[in-house]
Amino acid sequence: MDQETAMRLLLKGATAFFLDVPSGMEFGIDMMSWATGDKFKGIKMIPQGIHFIYYSATDKYGNTAPRCGFFHNFKKSECLVRKWDPDKEELLNVPREEIAQYKTNILNLDQFLAPYPFEEQTKWNGLSSLLTENVITTLCPETTIIRSAMELFPASKTENVKRRRKWGPIRTDDDVGYDHLPNLVPKAESQFRFTEPPECHYPPGSSLSQITKHSLDSSYILEKMAEKHHNVIDLLAELQFCYICFLVGLNYESFERWKKLFQLYCMGKDAVAQNQGLYVKFLLAVRQQLDTVPEDFLVDIVENNNVIYNGLKELFRTLESGDFVLGDDLKDVTVQLRRFLQQKFGWEFNGLDEDDDDEAPVIINFDEN
Repeated sequence: MDQETAMRLLLKGATAFFLDVPSGMEFGIDMMSWATGDKFKGIKMIPQGIHFIYYSATDKYGNTAPRCGFFHNFKKSECLVRKWDPDKEELLNVPREEIAQYKTNILNLDQFLAPYPFEEQTKWNGLSSLLTENVITTLCPETTIIRSAMELFPASKTENVKRRRKWGPIRTDDDVGYDHLPNLVPKAESQFRFTEPPECHYPPGSSLSQITKHSLDSSYILEKMAEKHHNVIDLLAELQFCYICFLVGLNYESFERWKKLFQLYCMGKDAVAQNQGLYVKFLLAVRQQLDTVPEDFLVDIVENNNVIYNGLKELFRTLESGDFVLGDDLKDVTVQLRRFLQQKFGWEFNGLDEDDDDEAPVIINFDEN
């Protein structure tokens, strides 16, 4: 990169200062991470838009703590300043006057700032294309911190009773085997605020045949979940949010929610016919996600439960045999995705018009167990 371009990106791009970060700590933004050095004070040239910043503390023996991260919607020429707290092992906000001090001193501190990894920008843009600040605010925990390991604390007596009622019959106090187990629950402020499905998965007053239809077609569930957002695209953005929290934030709870949303979209037979443009965006999002999923993780998924393969097979069957005219955009993106899946994973989707004797309808259970 020539000096003129670098200076333009420095002044127009955002800058994130991370002060007093220990040397040797894992630190990353979007799709790239590094081990910090003695001179590290932050990242420069950050493109305008939403990004994910994450870190993992390390002790003197080289042991790495669970990953923490947060989303931030960077504005043009914005200066973000956070300082490392060694006791909490977190990056905390600093007073506003300190932010102004670093903003006016960017050129002098340039040597301590790592450049944004532009070589990974296209990949990140594909994964986060639908995310908005409103979606992130809605879904993130109240703390705004995404953690790979859930924060747990001892439950109160009231919570203990509720937990027993949820998970099984209430034991008496003399049930030593049960009552001496640690009863830990997640902190409410650190939990995700995912969109929950309707309690009833079919419209009120449905006949038996209609109930059966809705058990095989998730369009009603998608519709009711989308109504909790500003628009239908925001629910699809939640799919991207969950995947990023899993892939980059290393949060497995997000992956579980991603799978359920993925299945809902794949089983939305009426939804496809009613909003083909939405499904163009869905298939494009899935293509980007499957292009970045860790190979060893994907192999484990495919060999054990085939959630992704079977979901896409059901969707492709709907697109191929549906009683509606398939638009050119949806037809093209479907062909491209099938070609990509065949080349990358060797997945074939032949005989879609034939019933699978060994495949039962997929039942999506959102109840937490």
